[in-house]
Amino acid sequence: MRRFLAVFMMLVMLFPVFSAEPEERELDPKGWWAALWDGAQITYDLYGRSVLMGDDLNFGGGLSIGVETPSFIFSAYGQGDYFLFPLGTKGTAAALEFDIEAGITLGWKFLKFWAFDTYVACDIGYYMQFVQTHYQPDGYTMGFNGIMLRPKLMTELNIGKWYGISVGVFYQFPLYPAYERYKGVGIMVSIL
Repeated sequence: MRRFLAVFMMLVMLFPVFSAEPEERELDPKGWWAALWDGAQITYDLYGRSVLMGDDLNFGGGLSIGVETPSFIFSAYGQGDYFLFPLGTKGTAAALEFDIEAGITLGWKFLKFWAFDTYVACDIGYYMQFVQTHYQPDGYTMGFNGIMLRPKLMTELNIGKWYGISVGVFYQFPLYPAYERYKGVGIMVSIL
């Protein structure tokens, strides 16, 4: 009897699911790809950033230019970082260290509140490390280089149509080849 009641209750609960008429949806004549770009506008960012990699702290910045839709952001970026402790030492291993990176950012806007937009994004870039040693004070040697991934969370305050300020946190790690020293947590502040 319990089995019969359990099966009967399941059928009663599922009845509205199977008996409801399908909802009439109007198909977008432009297609999903064209609909994705509705409301798209050019976006640009000039930002400063800092990364804590173990005990080492670096400072840098960059520029990104791309397209922002109501739900997504796609942009290309270029940035550079200056290391306060070259190769993780206080100048004993090298006199100067910096890196440059170029790549793309893919992001999804998952929260909009008043004039704030919050994105989950990921940078995919190619980085190159340059070092000036004491043995070659007039030249630079390219050290590690490879693919960098940087998942990040950004919140943007839209002040005007062409102006906004954003703050974000990220975790960066070289994907290939693995380079432990460049792994770290960082913050970024956009000024445009």
